[in-house]
Amino acid sequence: MLRGLVLVTAAASALALTAAGPSAAATAAPPTQSGTSPLGDLVGRPAAPPEPKADSVLVVTDGAAAPKFGAQVTRTTGQDTYLVHVDGDAEQAAQQLRKQPGVRFAEPNRAVSGMTAGSAPLPNWAGHLPVKGPDNYGVTSSLQSFLNANGVDALGAYDTIGARSGQLPGAGQIITNVSVGDLTDKTTVVKDGQRYLDIPSMPLIPTYVSTGSSVDPLGTTTGEDPSLGEVLLDFAVMAPLPHDKQRPEATGSGATDLLGIAPGAQYRLVVPQQASSDGIAEALLAAARQNPRPNVITASLGFGVDTVGFAGRYLEDNPILQSVVSTIVRDYHIVVTISSNDGTRLYTPAAVGPDGGSVPTDLARKASESTDLDDDAYSTTPSKVLDSGAIAVGSTTLDDTLAQPGSANGTFATTRFNGGTLYSSGFGERVDVSAPGDGIPAFEHPNNGGPQSVTTVLNGGTSASAPMVAAASAVVLQAAKLAGKHLDPADVRRLLQKTGRPVATPPQADRPIDVGNQIDITAAVNSLLPQGKTTIQRISVAHRVTTGNLGGDFTEATDPDRIDLQTDGTGEGLVGPITIGADVTGAPNRKLDYVLSVNGKQFHADRPAVRITPTQLLQAAGLPVVATADRTVDLTFEVRDGHKVLASAKKTLTVGPTDGTFAEATAPIVPATVKLGAPVTVHYDLTGVRTVKSPQLVVSTVGHWNPLSAPIFSAAYTVALTGTSGDVTIPASAFDDGGGLYGIGFVQDSTAFKPVYGEFAPIRVDGGTADHRASTPTFNTGLHQLAVNRAAPTFTLNYDVRNIPGATGAELEFSSPAPTLFNALNTVTNANGTQPDNDGVDGSSAGTRKLPGRNGSVQLDATKLGLGFSDSYDVRVIALNRDGRPVGQASPTSFLELDDGLTPDNTAVVDFAANGPDSVVVTDDGKGHQAVRRYDPSTGKYGVNLATGNGFRIVGVDPSTHRVAVLHGAAVEVYDVPAGKLAATAPLTGYTPIGGRVDTTRHRAAILLHHNGDNADAVVAVDLGTGTAGQPIAADKNVAAGTYFLIDLNQRTGQVFVAKAGGGLICFAGGAGLVARVDLDTAAVTAADRADGCAGAMAVDEGTNTVYQLSYRSFSVNINGTTNLIPVAGDTLQPGAGVAVRQQPSLTVAVDGAHHLALVAFETPPAVPQFGAVGGLIFDNNATSQVVVVDLATGKAVGTVRGMDFSTGLVGAGPGRGVQIDPATRTGWTFAGDAHQVQQFSY
Repeated sequence: MLRGLVLVTAAASALALTAAGPSAAATAAPPTQSGTSPLGDLVGRPAAPPEPKADSVLVVTDGAAAPKFGAQVTRTTGQDTYLVHVDGDAEQAAQQLRKQPGVRFAEPNRAVSGMTAGSAPLPNWAGHLPVKGPDNYGVTSSLQSFLNANGVDALGAYDTIGARSGQLPGAGQIITNVSVGDLTDKTTVVKDGQRYLDIPSMPLIPTYVSTGSSVDPLGTTTGEDPSLGEVLLDFAVMAPLPHDKQRPEATGSGATDLLGIAPGAQYRLVVPQQASSDGIAEALLAAARQNPRPNVITASLGFGVDTVGFAGRYLEDNPILQSVVSTIVRDYHIVVTISSNDGTRLYTPAAVGPDGGSVPTDLARKASESTDLDDDAYSTTPSKVLDSGAIAVGSTTLDDTLAQPGSANGTFATTRFNGGTLYSSGFGERVDVSAPGDGIPAFEHPNNGGPQSVTTVLNGGTSASAPMVAAASAVVLQAAKLAGKHLDPADVRRLLQKTGRPVATPPQADRPIDVGNQIDITAAVNSLLPQGKTTIQRISVAHRVTTGNLGGDFTEATDPDRIDLQTDGTGEGLVGPITIGADVTGAPNRKLDYVLSVNGKQFHADRPAVRITPTQLLQAAGLPVVATADRTVDLTFEVRDGHKVLASAKKTLTVGPTDGTFAEATAPIVPATVKLGAPVTVHYDLTGVRTVKSPQLVVSTVGHWNPLSAPIFSAAYTVALTGTSGDVTIPASAFDDGGGLYGIGFVQDSTAFKPVYGEFAPIRVDGGTADHRASTPTFNTGLHQLAVNRAAPTFTLNYDVRNIPGATGAELEFSSPAPTLFNALNTVTNANGTQPDNDGVDGSSAGTRKLPGRNGSVQLDATKLGLGFSDSYDVRVIALNRDGRPVGQASPTSFLELDDGLTPDNTAVVDFAANGPDSVVVTDDGKGHQAVRRYDPSTGKYGVNLATGNGFRIVGVDPSTHRVAVLHGAAVEVYDVPAGKLAATAPLTGYTPIGGRVDTTRHRAAILLHHNGDNADAVVAVDLGTGTAGQPIAADKNVAAGTYFLIDLNQRTGQVFVAKAGGGLICFAGGAGLVARVDLDTAAVTAADRADGCAGAMAVDEGTNTVYQLSYRSFSVNINGTTNLIPVAGDTLQPGAGVAVRQQPSLTVAVDGAHHLALVAFETPPAVPQFGAVGGLIFDNNATSQVVVVDLATGKAVGTVRGMDFSTGLVGAGPGRGVQIDPATRTGWTFAGDAHQVQQFSY
């Protein structure tokens, strides 16, 4: 199926604050080392939010006639808009509904949920710094440094409005937050018939649940976000009151004493009863229609397809939501702010490209240019949306140290390789303005608290930026009213754009990352309420201190009069920049020079904030860096217009002692870009770094630049560092996957059990810019997403590389198969790359195909592309020059899904027997109802039901008699497949069937049984022609009852083999009788003198009459054992020398007796053994399950089939046949990872 569940999600990204990262140098505790789990997850990578399946379809008609939708239809928001409820797959239903006459639009009613990426509490020391003065702790300590002059510059506006009117910012305005979260008695209070948020430092905020076109003031919602992380992040930046105006029963203290941008405004919260696209549309309209109407509505929501590895999409990519927002803005004249989305977060280990992790959201000039979310959600092609008039809000870094270490500028467009590194801002023509989005203090409800019980965390994302702009809009509307002016939503947007500050693109990016100007609230208010004199109202001091995530997690909470360089014992304060800001009012609207003077040394900036390091500060003051006692430094901050000083303020800072050491190595000095094919010189300096042992400089693989924020990390190149500082030249060959984003950083301690990493610097290997990027290929009539199957495998591929200089041809590339074991569908590692994907660590591209000319359309047959089915592929085009070499950048990707044959009613395939047109499957609807039905693997089509009920297990098919044997309860049922009916039933009274095999030569089934009384083992033959069972043959010979759980037979001899099922993570067993041969004709049972006792599966090589036990032997869960194939001669039952397959556990085996090959199933790619890591470590970001093909004659692996997912548990040890083969065609079958089809493969 098109794996089309797309989440409309809250656009928040909480940032971890504690030093919890795998393989990271600790900042507040001893070094913590960890790596990947057996499935490769990095410890601390957030789990994706739950993905409930859409159970309805939103349909818009032309109104001419009522389409036939069936009984389960309700009218919903908007004219001629319906909600069609479905029982099966909503995507398939939408595709069918689009074909009905009069239907203009149909798409699944997608779920909504919170998007927080795993918040962590604020460090204890950051909430208890000494503060002077009556103001809120969040302001005076710079815990809320986003309010300072380098942020949204809110406090100058606070002073201006207070001086002019005596009002608080936002007074007289109503702001409604449309969001998602749990409104219950644990998160809210009820007073006088109204439910409220009751949060420290905030006013009581009324909550409403939208139900259709109305709102319920007492409504409740559950199952979305019990912590209210998204909701409380939004209000934390808007609503908290000045300390002296907070409610006595809800006064903030320390880290809960925050100040909002618009504390004078009134607030409402509206959440949908149903968290879906339709629910959000209804909530937005309901919010707009409340009386009195709000002045501003904010929505930190977006389409979170990053749960499967693609960049998120803007909320208005849904045309219904775009229409609703347009109505609110243009007809109701309400300002609407919407988060631009959070790109690709850490829900999967999808690679990060040099465009930062997001795709552009550009403007469509007319409706026909608009892109369709249903078409492009699983691609990396840009979105195009109409301008509704809403303010689309991007995100900036609050105080970045990664993009340009040592730079005086800390404000960039947010990407996955700067700032907090956990999300990337939406960008493009449609994004209007921006605001800071990392290191934002906010609240969450703890698990077992009440409505007023909150924990302060550092959160972020465009979810933080959008409500900042909403609050700023309310302040602007208030200021306009004070000035006697009327502003409509378009005026507000233009003013915020005009008075904002330009935002730099990080230098590693291969295109402009346009998030709009960062808002400057003081400048916006000053443009409406000009002041007569330039005045510095306050000097702010913010000290950025790393707390984890290799420089990505930080806090800026600072004693405004003292710089602490020891920082809770970590020493990180020594290397964290200090930002001295000035809240300036009355500044003229032209370019000014902001100057910080220290002992005659001047530091200049183009905005009212100067960033310097503690070392720069001390050296300017003529003081030593290392000291055992406090020092004082006198500062002067001036606002200059040319040489004229407009305003000046002085401040004395105390700088604490330091021994000159710190915990985490800062990143080496690396150029932002290097030309493709060129070496790069890196400067390193480990002076003062603690815990340095045999340090190394390492280069990442492409797309995974950092061990913590771009997992799963592998060091592609390593060089030992022999000195404390120096230069290293890295050869071009280290960047072996061509153009793209890499990282260069430190291993501080390579002698530790696991490497302890320092910080990394991103670097782009320059293979061209986005201007030299091929156009996205499309399918058929311009589609970016297509599903084909074996019954209809042909499609058209459209391509064009004519925009690439030097291009004379093109090639088509199919990515590594998906979904991966991490649930990722995006498996391109070298995004925007310069060659087909193959970095030697991650799963490489599945294949390439030359295309004729520079553009055109080609007809392709999916069955002839050499690709696996029941998989999906990201498809892109690379331009080629006349020598056949790649030129320019590879195109964005489109999404191709190849299905073998989906069950028609969306049921799961839980068993199957593959045998030509007489193949049979068992499907399960998850509600206790199963069906045995005919299936043709060549076409993927399902036939009639042979039986319904539950508890069916297929033994096998006899193709010559066209009969299938099925275990059902304590009986063998024999069905006539072509006739589609039960032919006979063979009771197995007194026995429990364990498993069986069909002898297609003798037309009988051999069934392994356990006797119900004493658990004794037995084998019985069932005649498939008559359906009669013979006399059970006692199989226990010198073994305990119940020993045998494995069974197979030799089709040539008819002899049956049974064996003990051993295994587990610890096993070294063996003994007599663990394999036995049963002759069904003579009832003779022969037990092996000795055999392996750790076998989880068994199969027979009929050509050599050899039984192969699949054995995993290990003496400890902490040490990987080895999977071996143990041969046992079928005639003598003597074991031979084992064949080692892999040093990791295996699942099952099938043997091709015609070619003497064994097919061994593994849940993961080869694991790297490491003590303590159960099953070993996986470093393949594109990991899928695999089938290894072993030549039994040589013991060598001769092939690997990938693209499976055995994590469902359907393939495993025991008597089942999770992998089945046809040696004549060298074709295999197994359970598909989506559980809705039988996956066919070649070997």
